[in-house]
Amino acid sequence: MTSQRPARHWIVVGAGSAGCVLANRLSADPDCRVTLLDDGPDLRQDAIPAAVDGPNFLDALNEPGRTHADLFAKRTTDAEPSPYPRGRGLGGSSAVNAMVALRGSEQQYRDWGWSDAHRAWGRVQIPAEAAADAELGVVDRALIAAAPRTERVRLTRRAGRRITSAEAYLWPVLDRPNLVVRPNTAADRLRISGRRVTGVHLVDGTSIDADHVVVAAGAIHTPAILLRSGLDTPGIGQGLQDHPAAPLTLLLRDGVDNRPGGLVIGTLLHQHIGEDLVQLLPMNHIGRLPGAERLALFMPALMTPSGAEGTVTIDNEGQPLVDFALLSDADDLAALGAAVRLALDVLSQPSFTDIVETVYIDEHGTTADALAEDTALQRWLRSRAGDYVHASSSCAMGVVVDDHFSVVGYEGLSICDASIFPNIPDANTHLPVTMAAERFYMRETMSA
Repeated sequence: MTSQRPARHWIVVGAGSAGCVLANRLSADPDCRVTLLDDGPDLRQDAIPAAVDGPNFLDALNEPGRTHADLFAKRTTDAEPSPYPRGRGLGGSSAVNAMVALRGSEQQYRDWGWSDAHRAWGRVQIPAEAAADAELGVVDRALIAAAPRTERVRLTRRAGRRITSAEAYLWPVLDRPNLVVRPNTAADRLRISGRRVTGVHLVDGTSIDADHVVVAAGAIHTPAILLRSGLDTPGIGQGLQDHPAAPLTLLLRDGVDNRPGGLVIGTLLHQHIGEDLVQLLPMNHIGRLPGAERLALFMPALMTPSGAEGTVTIDNEGQPLVDFALLSDADDLAALGAAVRLALDVLSQPSFTDIVETVYIDEHGTTADALAEDTALQRWLRSRAGDYVHASSSCAMGVVVDDHFSVVGYEGLSICDASIFPNIPDANTHLPVTMAAERFYMRETMSA
């Protein structure tokens, strides 16, 4: 920011992967005041929950208050709504995710017209380090043996500790007098005068004035806030995407140690099937659930889905209704089916048959043998497909926001989170969102 720019008050709604970056960068200008709001709990250096700090992200997801417990989503047309565990509180999903640190395809950013993405990446403060040999689990090791192109994942950690967006971006600047961080403060809707946003109304009935509001509440809660506020910009809540995935449950042989408290994901395999990028993701264990001691997961997923029929709307009480409409696109259904065939082929290799007794496709004991016919595979995918919890593109750039992240038709309002991606990145969304927030600040500085 330049010292010639008029002083103003920014409100940033949402303290996740984007919001923490924006609070840091915008408050670097002493002539600006910045208020960062989040409806979830605090996350300070002297009070990090052990589950958040540890290697097992499934423990972090179970930490009280760290996810939106009342958030449900419909994945496919044939499926019932089920929980969708998005992070909340300072750090957002960076405090509960699997810590996989992927940047995504440079070509995809170029296709979006983000020619300055490389500069934004150079500003990202989230560290990444490879999983250590000793941390790799039995499914990781089996995948390495079965598929030599398997990658050791880089994780958003430093010296073995998770580094959240709050730690990387907020903790160093909490003493700035022009930065106010307010956890446990829920934004209800925007305050609007004509076509200008003038502040935020909170759930508790109070309001906060602002010269500019940036909504960074994620690809589900951002459109919900805009819809509750009555914005009439076309496209809000449309085009919602995620990475479709097909969970295969592995019953490990008796005596195989899958260390339920250890690292869940230490390796990945990426492979192109035609023009589609698929990912095979091993999960060494499924947490500390009773009876789950011998269970692991193997997850084929489609990283480049074409379908964008998902929606976020709101119910009569203003709460989000989420329908991803995954696999509505016939090409996506075929691509994920091919990924499942690839996964089953990998699971047939000796390194897996040595440790895996049975591969199940549901909680009723149905085995993977039931997927022999393509029609059965497609029927199973339509009813059982899941996702990576990478909600994206529900307020897409070029539709709801312009190239400067400003909401079309309104002044004093921007969006910066996964909702603005023109289409879903071909990677976990945490680091691309962090880069996008750095890019937001770069472009805001240029326009000053």
